[in-house]
Amino acid sequence: LIKILEDAGLEVAVAAPTGRAAKRIAETSKKTAMTVHRLLDYYYDEELGQMAFGRNQYNPLEQDAIIIDETSMMDLMLTGALCRALKDGVRLIFAGDADQLPSVGAGNVLGDLIESGYVYTARLEEVFRQGEESGIIINAHRINRGEYPEYTNDFKLLAADKQQEILEKITELASKSELAEIQVLTPTKKGI
Repeated sequence: LIKILEDAGLEVAVAAPTGRAAKRIAETSKKTAMTVHRLLDYYYDEELGQMAFGRNQYNPLEQDAIIIDETSMMDLMLTGALCRALKDGVRLIFAGDADQLPSVGAGNVLGDLIESGYVYTARLEEVFRQGEESGIIINAHRINRGEYPEYTNDFKLLAADKQQEILEKITELASKSELAEIQVLTPTKKGI
C-alpha cells in the first residue's frame, strides 16, 4: 500500500498509536514509522501549562496520505487531534482489527467507523500467523461469534486462583520453551 501511494507520487506518513506497533511497521515495511503523537508533534506548551499537538488545523500535516495502523487502539481524543491536523484532500487510511480490544481511552473509533457504513471498508479473512486448524484461530472465531472457546492441544485453560500457584504454573510452562518464545500477559502488575 505504501509503495502504491508513493509510486503515484504521494508523500506518505505511517504511524501507529504505540511505539511498539510503529517499530513493527518500520521493520516489515522498511519505511519510517512513528507514533501518532510524534506525527502530531506532541509537546508541552509553556503558555497553556499543558500538553498540546503542534500539528493541528492551523499547522496541518504536509503529507498527501496518512496510514494509521493498529487503529483499534485509537481513542476519540487522539483521533480528533489527527483529523484536525489533516489538510484538505489528504488520503487517510486506517488499518486495524475491529475484533481486538478497543482503546484504553474513550471511544471505539475503528469499530464505530466500520459500523457507520460511511467509510469504505475491506475485511481480510485469511489468517497468516497460525494455521487454520490452530486452536487459537478456531477459538478467536468462536469468541467473535459469542461462543465459548473449545480447549485443544494448543489452546488450554490452566486454572489457578492463588498468586503463588499462578507463579509456579507460569514458571513451569516457561521452563519448557526458549525465552524468545514466551510472552506473559497479566491484567495487573500488583502482587508477586
